[in-house]
Amino acid sequence: MKYSHVIWDFNGTIVDDAPLGVEVFNELRGDCGLPPVTMEEYAENFKIPVRDFYEDTGFDFSKVDFRKLGEKFVRLYGARRFKCPLTPGFREAAAALSGAGVGQSVLSAYENGLLHEALRHYGLDGLFSRIDGLDNIDAGSKKELGRRHAARLGAPAEKIVMVGDTPHDKEVADAIGAGCALVACGHASRRRLEKLGVPVFKNPAEFREAFFSGGL
Repeated sequence: MKYSHVIWDFNGTIVDDAPLGVEVFNELRGDCGLPPVTMEEYAENFKIPVRDFYEDTGFDFSKVDFRKLGEKFVRLYGARRFKCPLTPGFREAAAALSGAGVGQSVLSAYENGLLHEALRHYGLDGLFSRIDGLDNIDAGSKKELGRRHAARLGAPAEKIVMVGDTPHDKEVADAIGAGCALVACGHASRRRLEKLGVPVFKNPAEFREAFFSGGL
């Protein structure tokens, strides 16, 4: 196999939470007098750091505090987050990788404590050699965290593949020097992902097929 270790993103890659993300995002927009966005509009514009995404879609941080918005998002999202299913085929893909001796870890812009709690809830935490989230709720860049994460895996960068659902995951893979594969079941549209020059799959089930058939 080309890769000996898979780094998984969490939101939109492991857990199918994009619909909930749009729902909560629109609640915040309503609080600020902004019109709602559709899932398609969200997926065409979502980006990390999320502060940039908010500004690009009309939030005025001279009038509203970004930190307070973030705190409300975490509260509203947190109340409903465990209603979200896993993405199609993730559990089977992770089990197959584990059975084949492929290392796995999680790197996320989700706050670290909430990330660990979520993985325990879904019964997934025992699959991963490392689990790293950010130390805040701002959903900022995870490139520097990614460099530290990869350095601690004990695998050469060229044997690592980052699997995510946004253009930022490609940026993180580039920062690490790792390969990248993207799944179009999360927070960014397939159209955007296909512009990045890396393999794009419908979901983790399709990624699993390509991983074991040499299609990466």
